[in-house]
Amino acid sequence: MIRHTKRVVSPVFWKAGRKNAVWVTSPAPGPHPADFSVPLQVLVRDVLGLVQTAREAKAAIRAGHISVDGVPRKEHKFPVGLMDVVAIAPLGKFYRVVPYPKGLRVIEIPKKEAALKPVKVISKQPFRGKLQVTTHDGRNFLDVDARPGDTLLLKGGKPGKVLKAEQGALCLIIRGSRAGRMGKLLSSEKGLARLEGNRDVFEAPLDYVMVIGGKEPVVTLYEESSD
Repeated sequence: MIRHTKRVVSPVFWKAGRKNAVWVTSPAPGPHPADFSVPLQVLVRDVLGLVQTAREAKAAIRAGHISVDGVPRKEHKFPVGLMDVVAIAPLGKFYRVVPYPKGLRVIEIPKKEAALKPVKVISKQPFRGKLQVTTHDGRNFLDVDARPGDTLLLKGGKPGKVLKAEQGALCLIIRGSRAGRMGKLLSSEKGLARLEGNRDVFEAPLDYVMVIGGKEPVVTLYEESSD
């Protein structure tokens, strides 16, 4: 496991600064890939700006003040990624990790959404006589009526509504230069999705497309001040 990353090559969305120092903490192996996640320490200090130093960030994390998807995480290298909800107990604030063209960003969300998390189904396989689906954040669920490409809306970590990847579904681009854009699914074939946005019709790789609702997204995806 790589303990540190040079700041000069760290993802832009980490906001770690390229001239502050040479090294920055690397994410530990976990539910999200290293190139599409941010270590909890970096998120607390650099992305959210809640503390000034690594020592202060580690102290807050080890004290159990910070939860990810409802679970207190005390490992400062824990990787936080797409659609994760971060709760800061002493402040009573909640944040969601969402996509944008440079990778990921963190937005503040209302408390009522803190238990909700959409997760994309990436595979389906038999397991002990049942069907098991695996989601983009490494979770596994049994006997869920979903196929790869669908989205599960979790509530308190348990699967609820299934958002089907079908014509007319509202989709979110999660990677690439169009990350953060939404559009209605028109068709999908040969690994490409064709979507209708507010301004035009565009295409994106199916791997980059996540169903996020019907007429409206099931969770907040933009800050209220965003245009």
